[in-house]
Amino acid sequence: MTTKGISIGLGRELVLNQKAYELVEKAYENLNQIGRLKLKGMTHERKKMAYMPNESVPLFNTEGTAPGVKILINNTTIFLLPGVPQELKSMFTNHIYPILEERKGIYIEKGFFFSNIGESQIAPYISKLKKEYSRLWIKTHPKKGPNVEIELVITCFGDSECEKMVNTILKKIKEIILKLGGNISR
Repeated sequence: MTTKGISIGLGRELVLNQKAYELVEKAYENLNQIGRLKLKGMTHERKKMAYMPNESVPLFNTEGTAPGVKILINNTTIFLLPGVPQELKSMFTNHIYPILEERKGIYIEKGFFFSNIGESQIAPYISKLKKEYSRLWIKTHPKKGPNVEIELVITCFGDSECEKMVNTILKKIKEIILKLGGNISR
């Protein structure tokens, strides 16, 4: 369902990928040879695992039968992985992690707590900052009691200005909270 939905969303035809078909077929042959399955051959359900959005690249699954999917669109890479935790973890380690490691991304996560004003009071200001700094993920998390936590997350690739940007936004948010009569902790 996910692969079909992504295919529709990208406007790409869902096609039988020959390489994916061979991977699925080989996986089931291996399971049959070791006696884990009684039903031999490629059934309709098994063949469905080899359908991918046009121009996709199948990813070998060392832990299961369904291949992952890699889709390149301009400068964006989309990965579709099986949902079985063991398979997902293995495919992440074997296929996605090496790409992330190669790009050497910078991940920054900072936040603080504030009180004396509600989350709804700060929300319009956060919305405005989100539009202005679309690369940042800014989120408020209400906590038990009077405190609200601001979480600010950014992932950058090849940008030495990330930390400066995060600190600038945190400073702006703190100034807004103080102007609204809030208190800042941590």
